[in-house]
Amino acid sequence: MISARIPENENVRLSALHEIGLLDSPQEAEFDEIVKFASMLCNTPISLISLVDSDRQWFKARIGLDVDETNRDVSFCSHAILQDQLFEVRDTILDNRFADNPLVVDDPSIRFYAGMPLVTSGGDRLGTLCVIDRTPGELSEKQRFGLKVLANNVIKIAELRIKNKELYYLTETQKRIISILAHDVRNPLASIKNILELKQTQILDADDATEMIKMVTGQLNNTIQMVDNVVNWGEMHLKFGQLSLVDFDLHDLVVRIFGSETLNSVAKGNRLVNNIPYGTIAHSDERALEFILRNLVSNANKFTQNGSISIDIKREGIKTTLWISDTGVGMPQEKAVTLFIGDVTSTLGTNKEKGSGLGLLLVKEFVERLNGSIAVESQINRGTTIRIEL
Repeated sequence: MISARIPENENVRLSALHEIGLLDSPQEAEFDEIVKFASMLCNTPISLISLVDSDRQWFKARIGLDVDETNRDVSFCSHAILQDQLFEVRDTILDNRFADNPLVVDDPSIRFYAGMPLVTSGGDRLGTLCVIDRTPGELSEKQRFGLKVLANNVIKIAELRIKNKELYYLTETQKRIISILAHDVRNPLASIKNILELKQTQILDADDATEMIKMVTGQLNNTIQMVDNVVNWGEMHLKFGQLSLVDFDLHDLVVRIFGSETLNSVAKGNRLVNNIPYGTIAHSDERALEFILRNLVSNANKFTQNGSISIDIKREGIKTTLWISDTGVGMPQEKAVTLFIGDVTSTLGTNKEKGSGLGLLLVKEFVERLNGSIAVESQINRGTTIRIEL
């Protein structure tokens, strides 16, 4: 038996496989009907939608087979995903790659195999739509074409679901942003208008008016930052159809972010600590990651006084984990776990800084668009740590 080689783009391929959301998902009629039709079309007792994971092939849909998965090293589909077109083995006994394969020698006794790669719009081969028989065989041109059409439909269904999910999330986010802007932009402007009107009617003297305007100025500064966030969010959405994935120095990116936060951190007596090793290369959308980290550092500074804010990293295979930690006031863990689940109500910072929570809402969206997850751990008076896995 000869096991298939690992594709050169394996890390990218596995990332696309997990992003599309089919792996380990429940059985669904749409996909069950595709394998049923493929089996009828090709006159074979077995048909599978097989997804090739790091160490296994898992069957999203199957007919004629009782198992949900097999090891990758005996998988025919691992050979098929190395091809651009249909991979067909007309008689496994006569092929030295498969003659002694356990799936040939024992149940299900494969003698014929044909697998059409499942290729995403980005060109990643996730698995196959395959048909299998216990006797040697060969597909006709009509059957080969039909199998190709069905395989394309598997990917189209999966990618359409992702687009619909993104569209729904985008629509809901837009509604909430409009609501936040309508509230938070109106309030400071209305306050200034009221102060000026009171000043004109001489109800307020110059000193009182100056003091009140100073208070409103802080509110305006937060509003300006919030509007900047929305503008950046909008600009990046225009290009999120195609992420700009590039290699860049993550240590230097954090240096740049800390540089822009220096004045704010010095004003609150906070120390910024960059624990990203020199020369750490990341492959991601640099602007989106900068947006994420800048907002989280700014938020940490808001709730920390005479303390520290640090960024750390750990890498395991294709997964990168970042921690943004502060020694600030913290929060109850029951609030921490709901921080990115739609609650955009804001808490005053240590210097009574006011915000809308909008920055965290947008951070979560960008993390998810980078195929990541975000979580929070916090204790009152012990600080907060935000963990991002990409």
